[in-house]
Amino acid sequence: MGSIFVDDDDADRRFLFYTVAKDKDWSKSSISLATSSNSIDFRQSSEDILIEGRNDSFCKHQALNPAVTRVKNRFYMIFAGKDSPRSPRKIGIAFADDLKGPWHIIGELIHPSHFWEGTAIDNGCTVVKLNDETLLLYYSSLTSPKIYDVSYFLRRYPTRRIGILKVRVNGTSLSSIEAMRFSGNPLKHLNGPKNSWNESVFCPGYVKLDGKHYLFPAASTYSLRFPFKQHIGIVGGNTPYFLEKTSQALKLIDGPVEKNKIMPGIKSEIAIDTPSAYVDVENRKLLLYYSVADRADEVWKIALTAFDLTG
Repeated sequence: MGSIFVDDDDADRRFLFYTVAKDKDWSKSSISLATSSNSIDFRQSSEDILIEGRNDSFCKHQALNPAVTRVKNRFYMIFAGKDSPRSPRKIGIAFADDLKGPWHIIGELIHPSHFWEGTAIDNGCTVVKLNDETLLLYYSSLTSPKIYDVSYFLRRYPTRRIGILKVRVNGTSLSSIEAMRFSGNPLKHLNGPKNSWNESVFCPGYVKLDGKHYLFPAASTYSLRFPFKQHIGIVGGNTPYFLEKTSQALKLIDGPVEKNKIMPGIKSEIAIDTPSAYVDVENRKLLLYYSVADRADEVWKIALTAFDLTG
């Protein structure tokens, strides 16, 4: 799962941070980097692994789903992780003086504690800068409910939802970083009803374009039998909080319909995750990078769809 980042001081290069795993069962995962000068042809960084969990870190077992931004003269990466195969997935932070590293793990920001989050949470793939030190992120629940979630056991299928996390960064230690969750589940209106394409939404990307804010959630219908039908949506809003009830999700990429175009030769249903958006202002294009896998082999890759903004 990957995310695209462009630094204002190096606008000619695209930095694609992505997850690498030792096997398709994800027995252990880390974070790596590839760069490009044309947004299409990416070359892996000379450093094979940027972040791999230390024995004493929250991401000892898994580090995945990175999102990167600059705060003053340093870079910060917010990403998901877990310290053992059976531990819940959490969200933490690292910093570096250079995008190519070395990256230093600071520690855990939040772990699942709200009822709607279930037993694990996952990171989105975009950091929104509200000001020089305040960041906004979108994170999501995973598919494991809490044991006393009666509604889950009545409906017998999981529902993933998106939450909002505000992070204030004043340094490189946990004591200088403040993480604040929005109470409740403020974006629950982005979920559709049972059997709808956006029954579950998760791991969204974000861009601001022509003064308007756009969210790109991955979406799935878990109430239908496996292999699940998955898509990418788009949500427009007047603020990056998308709290207006009018901010409803529309389908942007139809996975089952477009799967052969996205993955030629695909044998089963397409799996879709972590859409990451970037606006190519010069060429007036929206570039949407997202993770895809053929359910026949579950090997994850990164796809790109470009949308013309000149119309």
